[in-house]
Amino acid sequence: MKSLLATAFAFLLVSTSCAARESSAAPSPASKTVAQAEHAADFDHTHALWDGILKSHVHGNSFDYAALAADHADLDTYLDTLHAVTGEELGSWSREQRFAFWINAYNAHTIAKVIEHYPISSIRKLDKNLGLTTVFEQPFIAMDELNPSGKHKPLSLNDIEHEILRKRFKDARVHAAVNCASASCPPLRAEAFVADRLDQQLDQQMRAFVNDPTRNKIDPNKKKMRLSAIFDWFEGDFERDAGSVREYLVRWTPEGKHDFIRTAPISYKDYDWALNDVDKDNE
Repeated sequence: MKSLLATAFAFLLVSTSCAARESSAAPSPASKTVAQAEHAADFDHTHALWDGILKSHVHGNSFDYAALAADHADLDTYLDTLHAVTGEELGSWSREQRFAFWINAYNAHTIAKVIEHYPISSIRKLDKNLGLTTVFEQPFIAMDELNPSGKHKPLSLNDIEHEILRKRFKDARVHAAVNCASASCPPLRAEAFVADRLDQQLDQQMRAFVNDPTRNKIDPNKKKMRLSAIFDWFEGDFERDAGSVREYLVRWTPEGKHDFIRTAPISYKDYDWALNDVDKDNE
C-alpha cells in the first residue's frame, strides 16, 4: 500500500512539473498579444537605418551602388526589420505610417536587388535570367504574411507597387516617390519617407519631378510638351486624382504654363532603363 502511494505521489510531482514547463513554454493568448504590442511599439517609424543609407549614397539624380555593395550591413538589418512586421502590427498603424512603410520597402528592396548582382548596367538585365518574368514580377521579398493576395508567399516589387501602394492608397504622388533604379525614374529622395512629414515629402517629390526638364519638357516658348512615360503608363491614376493628366500637371507647375499645358499636344519620352549609378554622372 505504501509503495502504491509513493508511486502515485511521484507521478503527481512529475505531471505537475511537466505542466509547469509546458505553461512556461507556451504563452497564453493574452501574453502573446502583449508581446506583439511591445514589438509593434519597437518598430522605428523614422526608418533611421534606411535614412542613413540614403543620406550617404544618394548623389543628385544618382545612387552609389558600389559603395553600398561593399558594405551593406545596415541595409540587411533594415530589411530584416521590414520582414519582421506582422499583419496585425501593420494593421495597428496609421495610414501615413503604412504608406511610408511600403514606399521605403519598395525602394530598399529595389536597391537590394541591384547590389545583389552589381555591377550591372540596368536592372532590366536581370530579366533574362527569369524566363518570361521581369525582375519586377519576381517574388523575392520575404514578407509572406503581408502578401495582398492572401497567399503566404514572398512579394514582388510589382505586388508592392501595384497591389498595395496604388490600390490601397490611391495617391498618384507615389509615382514620384518609388524608384525603379533607372535613369528615367524620379530620383530617389535623399531621406526616408516618414509618416509625420509624408504629405510634404510627396508634394516635394511630385513638384520636382514634374518640373524637371530632363524628365518632362514643358516649354511654351518652344511649343513642346514631352512627358515622362510614367504619365502614359499610369494615366488612370492621374485622371482619378485630377480629372486628366493635363490638370494634374497644372497642380504642380507655375501659373504661366497652365494655358499651354491645357492645349498643347502631348508626346511621351522613351524610358531610359540605364542604371541610375553615380558613374553615369561622370560619363
